[in-house]
Amino acid sequence: MPTVRGFVAGGMVLSSSPRFDVYGNDFGWGKPVAVRSGSGNKFDGKLTVYPGVENGSVDVEICLSPEMAARLESDTEFMAALE
Repeated sequence: MPTVRGFVAGGMVLSSSPRFDVYGNDFGWGKPVAVRSGSGNKFDGKLTVYPGVENGSVDVEICLSPEMAARLESDTEFMAALE
């Protein structure tokens, strides 16, 4: 996964805009069932939060390197928080 030059190792970037109605778009195929940022807009440590499809919910997209994902999966406290 690409990294961003000048980005501190182990850092995180958070992006979102509550003004962009991602689930309100319809390009002729029907309303979206999921939203992602696209393959050209991903790098290690990026976290994107979108307003969710259900009122008051949020969708979270997290981009991690395979190494960091493996470290999270082996963290028992983190995995317990997901249950």
